[in-house]
Amino acid sequence: MQSVRSPGRSLTEEQFQCSICLEVFVEPVSTPCGHSFCQACLQGYWSHSKQCVCPMCKTSFPKRPQLSVNRVLAEISAHFQSGGGAEAEPGAEPRAGPGAGQALKMRAVKSCLTCRGSYCEAHLLPHRRVKELAKHRLTAPLPRLEESVCRKHQRLLEVYCRSDHACVCPGCAETAHRTHDLVSIEREWKRKMSHLGKRRSEVKHLIKERAKKLEEIKQSIKVIKTSAQRELEETWKVYAELQRWAEQSQAELVAQITGRQREAERQAQELARGLEEELAQLRKRSAELETLMHSDDKLLLLQTLPSLAPPPEPMDWVAVSVSTELYVGTVRSSVSALLEKSQDMLKRLYSKEFRKLQNYSSEVFLDPATAQRTLAQSADGRKVWFEERKQAQTQQGDGTRRFHPALFVLAREGLGLGRHYWEVEVGSKTAWTLGVARQSVRRKGDIRLSPENGFWCLWLKAGQVKALSAARLPLQLSELPSRVGIYLDHEAGQVSFYDVKAHAHLYTFMDAFTESLFPIFSPCLCHDGKNSGPLIISPVKHS
Repeated sequence: MQSVRSPGRSLTEEQFQCSICLEVFVEPVSTPCGHSFCQACLQGYWSHSKQCVCPMCKTSFPKRPQLSVNRVLAEISAHFQSGGGAEAEPGAEPRAGPGAGQALKMRAVKSCLTCRGSYCEAHLLPHRRVKELAKHRLTAPLPRLEESVCRKHQRLLEVYCRSDHACVCPGCAETAHRTHDLVSIEREWKRKMSHLGKRRSEVKHLIKERAKKLEEIKQSIKVIKTSAQRELEETWKVYAELQRWAEQSQAELVAQITGRQREAERQAQELARGLEEELAQLRKRSAELETLMHSDDKLLLLQTLPSLAPPPEPMDWVAVSVSTELYVGTVRSSVSALLEKSQDMLKRLYSKEFRKLQNYSSEVFLDPATAQRTLAQSADGRKVWFEERKQAQTQQGDGTRRFHPALFVLAREGLGLGRHYWEVEVGSKTAWTLGVARQSVRRKGDIRLSPENGFWCLWLKAGQVKALSAARLPLQLSELPSRVGIYLDHEAGQVSFYDVKAHAHLYTFMDAFTESLFPIFSPCLCHDGKNSGPLIISPVKHS
């Protein structure tokens, strides 16, 4: 990197770079706020900007300033552009004059509030020697002098007005702001620093949380990839096995059909050969008899006829038939056997899926405030049953949360984003309703359970389990479930029901959910002790 040397200081090429093009200055010009740019870069910037502002500090100018090339800065920049460098003469000392920008600056020792300039020791001498300049107000050097002095009173901004949120000088504080809430700059600075410290702590805490969440998401991406790969491998394995079964079943079916064909053809050919032999004998006898009948030699007929061999015992061919319907039910039987194998595989897949669902087990408790008046609940909020002796009338204070007259109770908390799973022991009850419902569902009067009305449920009635969609869909079950598992994937819009003990899938609703869903329960009516058992929210036992 090239540099310009001076005693105790080295100026680098970076200090003479335009902040717009990031190259060494070409015809450098300075804005009234003191920042320098290439003349072409600054004019181009202003040509494409609606307002005339400094590209560095954003100071706004009411009209475009008249720009002149800074010759000293241009000469130094030219040295860097030509690949050379300039070194000061030994012992030469840089000076800073009031015309800042025409020479290399030295560190300021004082700032003049009247002149609004900062001066090194050398350039401060006129303020010490000239009588008129000696009257000016000098202060410790200020880095941002122009912004630190009141334009009206030429005094330092030492007071903060909380009413106007502005820094003012003592003169402004005693006049325009005298009735306002005023504090010292130092005090307000400490207050703001305290607030900044708190905000910084909050931001750091947010950064820590976001970084942690980002790491979780990145880890989730890895898990998603791993899970997807595992599922793909499982898919290939399952379908390869299904394909192998189908090919094996097809080969066995083809072998069975061709085997039956060969056996049937063999039997038919044996019958045909026997019939041909008998037919040949009969034709031979027919020819002999025909010859005798046409003979005029009576003596020959009488002598030959007794010597003829008796005809063979004729076979009863009327009862003999060849069956051509050899394959009735053959294909169906083969497909049925293949389906049985597939069902076995499906059960294994359901069992595997079921074990995964149990990892999303959620704590579910009943909300007594939503229960219809004839429903009783246990103290732990996990059992509900119908109480025949309780009165169903509404009571004052029931409000809109309680169901009436429908026999329902909701869970205490809704289930939002994510996946959730819970199990309900139904035992040998003859009627029940289970599922999920929106919080906003109707709770008074007649209620029709359907997804359109905010309910996704199964019920058991009259010995049959039905899915309560727009139409009541009866489920074909070999036996009634005694324990029902319910799985909710809120983002996927999925509500699935399972027979826990059989590890069998019962039914799945697919929909789009826009709010939290609440588990819903109904033990249904009981008569003379029938169906009096409770619905029990049971702990999930991992298989």
